[in-house]
Amino acid sequence: QGIIIKHNMSTNGNGGSGRGQAMLDRLRSEAFNISTEDRLAAHSYVKAAEKGELTMKQRRAFVQEQYAIQHSDAISFAFLAGHRGFVPPSLADAVVPDPVMTPTNGGSADNLFQFLLGGEIYASKLLLQCAEKLGLDESDDLKSHQTSPLAQAYPSYWARLALAGNRAAGAAACAVNFPAWGKMCKRLVDALGDPQNGYGYHGIGDQGLAFINFFAAPIDNLDEMAVAIIEEEGVSYEDLLEPVRLLQQYELLFWDAIYNAGETN
Repeated sequence: QGIIIKHNMSTNGNGGSGRGQAMLDRLRSEAFNISTEDRLAAHSYVKAAEKGELTMKQRRAFVQEQYAIQHSDAISFAFLAGHRGFVPPSLADAVVPDPVMTPTNGGSADNLFQFLLGGEIYASKLLLQCAEKLGLDESDDLKSHQTSPLAQAYPSYWARLALAGNRAAGAAACAVNFPAWGKMCKRLVDALGDPQNGYGYHGIGDQGLAFINFFAAPIDNLDEMAVAIIEEEGVSYEDLLEPVRLLQQYELLFWDAIYNAGETN
């Protein structure tokens, strides 16, 4: 489908050039972002995972909330890539639509969201493997799951950005947020895959961890793809600041929600 899933290089800074890259660097140095990264690094969910203390309910909550998040994010990314009719009942059976080309930019500003859409569809099958390992069925336990408002704040805001056609803010949010999400996934997959923690996986290469492992790997050229959109949209720094701040806060809410799953669900 023209989508290459690349997870090879670091996403943290210096990937793009010029004004757009300077904006990303400035966003990463904002106090709110430093605070968010510190709070994620010390988050109780990954700390419990590393101590072998995550409950089955907390582990299942990760998968159940991610199932809804993936579906929503894929539709948002599709919308931002120009595929406004993309609303599959399940990502597991979805096909990545061909890239939309525009006469003004040759499709370059859509490459990031087209790429992300392909990644979500690819990872959807990995999530079902993760669910199966935890005894979760797609129809009975994922589609019918009553999701947490806190966990779903993140994809809900993405849908808002998509509906507004706010591609530049979305691109900046990707460049800042995805590395933070990836670091959490890396710690989580290392903890779950450690036999000493007793989660029942055969190392980090276990099929049941493939979804988390996929997102634990940095995305090649993320900054370049984000910068292309930011510079083509011609936005100001202030246009990016609030959406990025909110999405980072919503990232924290997701981890809070699944850690507290035993108390709230």
